[in-house]
Amino acid sequence: MKDNRSVSRILQILELIAKHDEGLTLGQIYRMLDIPKATVYDFLQTLYRADAIYYKDPRLKNYVIGSKMFAIGSVYTKNSNLIEAAQFELKDFGDKYGRTVFITKRINDKIVYVFKHQPANSKIVTPQEIGTVSRDFEKGPIGQAYTVFDKNVINNGIENTEQIKKDRYVYSSLEDSSHICTLAAPVWNFENRIVGVLVAADLATDGVRRDVIAKDFVQIAERISRRLGYLGDFNE
Repeated sequence: MKDNRSVSRILQILELIAKHDEGLTLGQIYRMLDIPKATVYDFLQTLYRADAIYYKDPRLKNYVIGSKMFAIGSVYTKNSNLIEAAQFELKDFGDKYGRTVFITKRINDKIVYVFKHQPANSKIVTPQEIGTVSRDFEKGPIGQAYTVFDKNVINNGIENTEQIKKDRYVYSSLEDSSHICTLAAPVWNFENRIVGVLVAADLATDGVRRDVIAKDFVQIAERISRRLGYLGDFNE
């Protein structure tokens, strides 16, 4: 079946705008996509009236993603198999260890936070919320987990790759100057591919119990993977 050209162009426009947090103007959009200016203008006006986009600065008329797209995204979070399979056990883990837990997914070149649970006994207030986007695939534990385990992410020379594969998790380095310690573990599905990375965040410590907590977290990731139909060998 032939793709609908108008739908394809609207998706192109939305994907382009979503990549630029400071927004894009009409001129920038039609030049970057090489689509006629009048066509882009009509699409932008339709999306604007539907609250799918809005002006970040009315003077500059730079478009950013609007409330309608976040509303659609919230429906996704309610119906996501990954969230459904993971949320209860992940919440229990967070409550047990006093860690804020997240579920993230990779969407093209972005890491998107799609679930968050901050327990009452958490010692930190994390700035990440549902819908937060990151493009760090090299420095942080979450991005490193995607880079090492997701075959569709180009490996840019992550250190200790073989050890990470063996452990099946990535921890913040003890030498990291950040006051937050992040633990990340991948989840597979029935297609034998990475569908997300689970995350747990807490105050950085001197390394006490890190291995015990990581082992518990990896076992949760394994059980979630099995619920999603993964039949592979975790030790491969």
